[in-house]
Amino acid sequence: MRSASLVAALLASAILPRQVVAQQVAPPVASQDSELARVAREANENILTGSAETGWELFREKNCMRCHAVWGEGGDVGPDLGRTRTVGHLTAGQLAAMMWNHVPRMWEKMEEGGIHLTPISPEEMSHLFAFLLFIRYADEPGDPVEGKSLLAKHKCDTCHATDAQGGTVGPDLAEWARFVNPVVWAQKMWRHALEMKERMTAMGIAWPQFKGEDLNNIVAYIRSRTAGEAKEYIAPGSAARGEKLFQTRGCDRCHFMGQTNGVGPDLLKIELADSLSGIATRMWNHAPRMQQEMRKRNLDGIDLSAQDMADIITYLLTRRYFLSEGDPDAGRQVFLTKQCVMCHAIRDWGGHVGPNLGPIEGNASPILMAHVMWRYGPAMLSQMAERGIRWPHFQGQEMTDLIAFLNRESLRGASR
Repeated sequence: MRSASLVAALLASAILPRQVVAQQVAPPVASQDSELARVAREANENILTGSAETGWELFREKNCMRCHAVWGEGGDVGPDLGRTRTVGHLTAGQLAAMMWNHVPRMWEKMEEGGIHLTPISPEEMSHLFAFLLFIRYADEPGDPVEGKSLLAKHKCDTCHATDAQGGTVGPDLAEWARFVNPVVWAQKMWRHALEMKERMTAMGIAWPQFKGEDLNNIVAYIRSRTAGEAKEYIAPGSAARGEKLFQTRGCDRCHFMGQTNGVGPDLLKIELADSLSGIATRMWNHAPRMQQEMRKRNLDGIDLSAQDMADIITYLLTRRYFLSEGDPDAGRQVFLTKQCVMCHAIRDWGGHVGPNLGPIEGNASPILMAHVMWRYGPAMLSQMAERGIRWPHFQGQEMTDLIAFLNRESLRGASR
């Protein structure tokens, strides 16, 4: 089971959520254009404000746990969402597409299990997306045997003791055993990186370069030596707080988002690690150089707290998660080939069974698509069956391309 602050606190007391009274959902019609525009704006405004903790509560309240488990806790009708992996980074667009693809089977299984559809607002959907992002990047438990080997390999025990056995230059690592989140360890090392680098150079010790789950393994080893130590967690990161910190601490002075002429790399372009501790580890690997550059520019980012670091990492992951790199021209083909045009118009182009999609221009998002799917899915599925239209299945980037198509200004000039 994965080890993460939120889940350790909440899964221990998890119970199947109570049944919620069924609510009749009306199908979308053209008169709902303004309502669609409103919820599109609401969804777009909540992209960076989703709370993983609130999302976890909603995951239970909306009966998701009746079918889906998270790291072994919950139902087994659908996949365990804490252990479902895709190649590379899962984007919010791909997540929305996965939801769309499984709608017919989802409704079928919900009916069989007597689970009633309950509304999910755009704001609530943003919390669920934040939760699903969080559990994807939360850390696997480490290997204490490998952790012991890493401490010796990188000569950490030359300066640090573990439970009074080892060096005395730095603090006894047993003092940190209560911190379960590896990001806390990375932050503590980060704050003293330049001082550590100077001492290590004088002692002829190379700056350690960690990779993958190395930090997790070290934490696991230290904790195995101090099994009775109480556990302390940090809260799940906040993308909204992280965005402010990224600016106020001067991160954007070196990392120009969307550009290539910064001192450091564009963090939206480079390949990020696939866990929170993995990203923190990369920050550690580059800490001396980064801190030197910060001091040249009189930046105070060195004094980041562990929570600050978690918030900034969450902000970067969320930006990557929702970053739209869709092709609007390819999205136009998706709109046609998936037969969306049969029921939906783009202003005066297309069908009129469902609402006109023109008003959502500039505010289309994965959160909106998931909200619409959940709110109107059963009615849409019924109407499509009556017209002999197959439920759309989205592959790869198709949902992201469709969103890009719905957002581009040139929709005003769309033609048949």
